[in-house]
Amino acid sequence: MTTDKIQQAIDAIDNVYADRHKLVILLGTFGVGKTKVLKQIAKQSGGVYLNLNLELSERLLKLPARATNDGVTVHRLIDEICDAFSPNRETLLVDNIELLFSPELGKTNPVDTFKRMSRQRPMIIALPAHREGSHAIYSSPDHQDYFPIPLEEYIVIEMDKE
Repeated sequence: MTTDKIQQAIDAIDNVYADRHKLVILLGTFGVGKTKVLKQIAKQSGGVYLNLNLELSERLLKLPARATNDGVTVHRLIDEICDAFSPNRETLLVDNIELLFSPELGKTNPVDTFKRMSRQRPMIIALPAHREGSHAIYSSPDHQDYFPIPLEEYIVIEMDKE
């Protein structure tokens, strides 16, 4: 079961990877149930569920558009959001990260963003993508938001439609 795999991954990163990033990627296309699984894990583990698109878009609406395409502003906002939701370094389960793939935000690599932040707390991110070899592929090559992401150094749990 996916929730068991995630819990095992959380336990492993807490014990084994104390000196490096503690990031787990829940990989699956849209509609496979990533949100349901993340909310269930948050409830079971005492972790914190975060709908990033909702929280980030609320903050971005308060800024002029020209201030958001540098990539730095988005990283700062994500840091603030994660610190607010997980002030005591609880496991953070991050869902709905699609906004980060927007070219208007400076082509932020969501996995790199959360890898950096996962040095402070365990993080599980729901990545709405499919696997092609050693990469997760977001969108398709003919779209502006297309983004291949290398997966070699991460714990990846793949979800399929059941």
